[in-house]
Amino acid sequence: MNCLNYLQTYQSIPYKIFYNALKDGKIFHAYLFVGEMGTPLLDIAKYLAANIILNDNEPFNIKNESAFNRIISNNFGDLIVLDTKSDPVKIDDIRNLEDRFSKTSSESFGKKVYIINGVENLGIDSTNALLKFLEEPNEDTYGILITENESALLPTIKSRVQTIHFSKINQEILIEKAVNLGSNLENAELLSFFYNDEHSILEAQQDKNFIAIQEIALETLSHINNYNELMNSIYNNVIKIIKDKISARMYFDFIITFFKEALKYKYNKDTILKNYDNILKDLASLDSLENSILVFMNSRNEISYNLNLNLLIVHTFESVFGDKK
Repeated sequence: MNCLNYLQTYQSIPYKIFYNALKDGKIFHAYLFVGEMGTPLLDIAKYLAANIILNDNEPFNIKNESAFNRIISNNFGDLIVLDTKSDPVKIDDIRNLEDRFSKTSSESFGKKVYIINGVENLGIDSTNALLKFLEEPNEDTYGILITENESALLPTIKSRVQTIHFSKINQEILIEKAVNLGSNLENAELLSFFYNDEHSILEAQQDKNFIAIQEIALETLSHINNYNELMNSIYNNVIKIIKDKISARMYFDFIITFFKEALKYKYNKDTILKNYDNILKDLASLDSLENSILVFMNSRNEISYNLNLNLLIVHTFESVFGDKK
């Protein structure tokens, strides 16, 4: 995505903060990026990392294209990205980060950046190790922490970073812009929950993996009124497609999104998913929608620690729909 255009167009306050910091050479030793699901915080973090490492007091004017591309693709010796959304980050990962960044830079630019995506998911030991690292930052070492749940972070972490909040683009405006670019309206409505940029919505519709997970989630939801058909779909289709943790999170995100919007639909509140009326109507007829949402969210949180994704998916749907068979 075009991060500079996104910042200038939709995130004026973060843009000004970064611009002034880069211009004056006053980069804070650690930032906390806070935004809702769909905000491209990891992309922006890598973009800022590139500017920190390669900038020469000319904000957002990177001349070394080769180094820039290596940073963005996470193939740069002085950039470490730890993503709790992909795999659990353990205390040894934090210690390895400290060890690597205590040594001489492996690249010629001299500055080092680490990014921790989903910092709220760190365990106690990892959090304490990170806290120590934040308290005693190495020279020319900068951190970017990312969270979608600021309230889950310890005050001691937040007190040692500069927090930057990213606003979420109005979904209706986002959908309109995506459609104007050529996006299908139904897809734009649904993807507006996952991407906070119209170009990313359009690109996602070309992603075969994303399309497959979207389709299997919609198929799952089409069987909610028939327990046997639902579980047959889970066993014969879902667990054959959902093979890794990233796909599993995405699948649960689709399901959770529909359940949350069904809750609005149930109480006659406006919903973004205007072209999914049939699915929302069926979901709204279910009892205990709130409890079902909690079950799905708990299962999504367990993905990082669960070795058997298939069993997790099956047990989740049995838990939600088993008493309705």
